[in-house]
Amino acid sequence: MKVINAMAILSVFMDAVSTSSDAFLMGGPSAIAVTKDLAVTTTASYETIRRKPLTFVGMESLSLPRLRMNASSAAATATSNDSDDSKSNEQTIAAAAFNLIKGCVGSGVLSLPAGVAVIGDVPKAIFPASAILFILGTISAYTFHLLGRLTAVVNSELDNNQVTSMGQLWEHEVGASTSWLVSLAVMLYCFGTALSYSIILGDTFKSLAETVGLSGILATRRFNVAVISLLGVYPLSCLKSLAALKPISISGVVGILVTCIVMAIRALPGGAYSSTAAASATNYLQSLPMELRPSFGVTGIRGPRSILVLSSMIATAFLVHMASPEFYQTLESPTLARFGKLSAIAFGGTALISAFMMCIGFLTFGGASNGLILNNYSVNDAGATLCRLFMGVSLLGSYAFMSNAMKKSFHQIFYKEQEITDKIQTRTTRLLVGSITALALLIKDAGFVVSVTGAVLGSCLLYMVPSFLFLKSTTRRIDNGSLSSTAMLKIERWWNRVLIGLGVFLALAGAMMSVVNSFFPHLI
Repeated sequence: MKVINAMAILSVFMDAVSTSSDAFLMGGPSAIAVTKDLAVTTTASYETIRRKPLTFVGMESLSLPRLRMNASSAAATATSNDSDDSKSNEQTIAAAAFNLIKGCVGSGVLSLPAGVAVIGDVPKAIFPASAILFILGTISAYTFHLLGRLTAVVNSELDNNQVTSMGQLWEHEVGASTSWLVSLAVMLYCFGTALSYSIILGDTFKSLAETVGLSGILATRRFNVAVISLLGVYPLSCLKSLAALKPISISGVVGILVTCIVMAIRALPGGAYSSTAAASATNYLQSLPMELRPSFGVTGIRGPRSILVLSSMIATAFLVHMASPEFYQTLESPTLARFGKLSAIAFGGTALISAFMMCIGFLTFGGASNGLILNNYSVNDAGATLCRLFMGVSLLGSYAFMSNAMKKSFHQIFYKEQEITDKIQTRTTRLLVGSITALALLIKDAGFVVSVTGAVLGSCLLYMVPSFLFLKSTTRRIDNGSLSSTAMLKIERWWNRVLIGLGVFLALAGAMMSVVNSFFPHLI
């Protein structure tokens, strides 16, 4: 495997945050947008429609394009240099890997230390936690690649059409009459993710208010949730064009890098949050309430059931599968081998970054790790304040992209084949943002929302849907004689049945344990 050098990463980064793009929907939520223009490439034997490359624009909004266009209609409006443009718009493995990692590593990773704290409050708890993260990350990479394989199969069966979303794969293999299930899963995932954003925004701006000396109602979580929703979230969610929000992508990338550095420094032996630094002028422990101060060795390692909460949280750390078909289509010289290499690099990188932040956050605060680890850091901590500022700005923009994806899924379910007027747009925005804000005023724990969302919807989109589509596709092709039922295929079909069972188990048991951990922790 070739090493991705620093200049390549910098080039990819600048391209990712500068390319003109619009948010798109019909595959799911994550932080991706794609240009609307189509370029046509022509070879000696066929014409292929290629979309512009994916570009991340928020921290977590994904794509659902419904592309059904034949080559001849596209060629009618294509310019003479379309072939050259299409090549320049393809993604290299390095560019695609950067985009995938950026889409995975968002605010949800800041909840992972709390998942480790459920397993135990001793340092060795990071070992089973890390093992779970890498195992589920490997499975997620497999199902992501599986969707790319199915995309290649369906492309070969369609005349002058290319699959660009999980929704289209479902329509081809299962049928259009049930495609609303994909839209529903996407909408609910967007809703849960936006709810966690609102909770995090309330906590973040509450801490920032305390940092600048505000007190009373101005420094309460509910006041900040309400004000941010009214003055920030709602206006941004009403935007017809999200192009102006693309620069916020920079704050998201910088915010994660700065947070990694600050958390690593604070986790060093003798750091500002360690017991040995109690007499130091830089010690911030005295400004923290007791429940947020580092706590180790009180409960020890809990039972096996405790891993289900972290497993649910981890699902959100790898969920970019709705864009798998689009990544396959825009990959430079797309082959299954190259797509497999992309999957390994992107999910491997995501697992390493997530494991790093999970471990250093837990090793600093142990059993006291909050559902948003930044809440554990003192409001007097300048480094943590900088992290909160970056995160707050990034989440405001990400909320707008998530809201856009959520509204499109809502319209596909309840206003299918109807013209979406400005009145419908406004009514939908008020309904969704208002509902999310009301829940954010009541629910305080972002970690709880992340774990429940990951358990139910993450398990569905990560494990169950890709495996179900694979079984439907292989059954159809075996029946029509285009695929041989080899021993390896039989093994893989059984493996995918296991993954469906795993998804059902994690969805039910994970959601139940998340509820128990939040409301009845003494039962764990």
